[in-house]
Amino acid sequence: MKQTTQAHGLYDGAAYYYLKYRGQYSERLIRTLALKCGLDGKGRLLDLGCGTGKLTFPMARYFSETVGIDVSSDMLQSARSQCELLDIHTMKWLKMPSEQMSPELGSFRMITAGDAFHWMDRERVLKLSYDLLEQGGALALVGQGHLLGSLSLDWQQAVQRAIDKWFPDFERRKLAVRHEQLLAKSSFHSVLTGEIHSERERDIPSIIGYLYSTSTCRKSKLGKNTANFEKELYDELKLINSSGTFKEPVTDYYIIAFK
Repeated sequence: MKQTTQAHGLYDGAAYYYLKYRGQYSERLIRTLALKCGLDGKGRLLDLGCGTGKLTFPMARYFSETVGIDVSSDMLQSARSQCELLDIHTMKWLKMPSEQMSPELGSFRMITAGDAFHWMDRERVLKLSYDLLEQGGALALVGQGHLLGSLSLDWQQAVQRAIDKWFPDFERRKLAVRHEQLLAKSSFHSVLTGEIHSERERDIPSIIGYLYSTSTCRKSKLGKNTANFEKELYDELKLINSSGTFKEPVTDYYIIAFK
């Protein structure tokens, strides 16, 4: 089943939590993309489903101009505000589904999508991306996966139990066809893949904030039950570790393909 228009409305109201509590992509990942794609500060970058700019900002230093597109006004306003605070004038933010990219955007040295490609009509976006890339340009799909990973740790299992109780419509998204399989059928060539492993520390407010940054655990869904949910999760996690801090295994992955 195709996913379309980058999940219209699913992230409305989540920009604050997304910006503050979603983990940053590792510097190793950013440098790896730059090295493997021969980036040198020239050309243009297009970031699909850019959100608050988690991938756009660290990649922008390798280009002369950067464009981020997303369907969420909330997310885009956050990205624009960051540019104003940092006095950046080489980044543009447009409200647009990736499925509606057109030649009017111009051509690009690189097109990226960070934890967003699975929401899209992937076959269509691959074709449109290929058409907008310069010859020799690269498409890079990157991500970190979910905070709960494979539920291998006690604290992750406790969080999942709370989610099951308070967000009964929660569903971990699984793709029937992997990104790599679609790329193999596309016009792209020389697909490169890799993973970069690290670890970060999470406290309980950070875990709760991360959940509120997701499409299925938005704070607005809890309504008057917000305080009860937060207290229950806080109590459960403190029983596992009284310090209230936990280690989160992190895997940054990348899939790069060339035109």
